[in-house]
Amino acid sequence: MILFNSDIVEVLQMALSEQYLDSTLLSSCGIGFKFCDVKIHCNERVIARIDGKIYEWDDSPNSAPWGNLVRQQFSNVCLSSPSLLKITLQSGDYIKIETLENQYESVIINFSSKGKEIIMEIF
Repeated sequence: MILFNSDIVEVLQMALSEQYLDSTLLSSCGIGFKFCDVKIHCNERVIARIDGKIYEWDDSPNSAPWGNLVRQQFSNVCLSSPSLLKITLQSGDYIKIETLENQYESVIINFSSKGKEIIMEIF
C-alpha cells in the first residue's frame, strides 16, 4: 500500500490523546493493538520496547511479553521514517509499526465509528 505521512501522525495524536492501550492480539498472520477507540492491525514487522528490552514481531507469534504494554497510557506518536510509525507510552515503552509500499495492506487503523460509517486508514 502506501508509506506513512505527517497527516496520520496528526490524526493519531488527536485520536489517542488521553487513551491507554486496552489490549494486544497476537495471531498467526498479524499483531493488533487496541486503544480505547482506535484499533491498529499490523501485518509487517513491529518493534517494541517493553520493560527496557527490545522485541520484534515479524510474521508469527513469539514469546515477547506483549501483554505488559496493556493499560499503559499513550504519550506521543511520531515518524521514525516514512515506513516506521512510533507510538510512545508514558512509561517510555514504545511500539514501532512498519509499513511497506506494495500491493498488500501492511497496517490497518480503525477509528471509532460515527453511526453506521466505518472510519479507517490503510497503509
